[in-house]
Amino acid sequence: MDAMSMAWVVMGGSFCLVLVLTIGLWLQWLHTQHYQAELSVLRGLVQSLGEIIRRLESEKAELAAGLRAEKGQVEQLKGQLLRASR
Repeated sequence: MDAMSMAWVVMGGSFCLVLVLTIGLWLQWLHTQHYQAELSVLRGLVQSLGEIIRRLESEKAELAAGLRAEKGQVEQLKGQLLRASR
């Protein structure tokens, strides 16, 4: 092989290597886009779960307050019953 054909072989090989690397980077970018879409969906689900948890905690606090009020009323009625029975 003379120097000119060797230069073309090196250039062709370099071009093929650059092409393969470009395709590899493009595939990695596609995977990244796919993972970002999945991450967005999962982030939305986590936010929804957070809202549900906050709502349930609020309802639990309301129910606990209502139960305390009912217990207080029961104790008050017991006291009135004891006073009336004397």
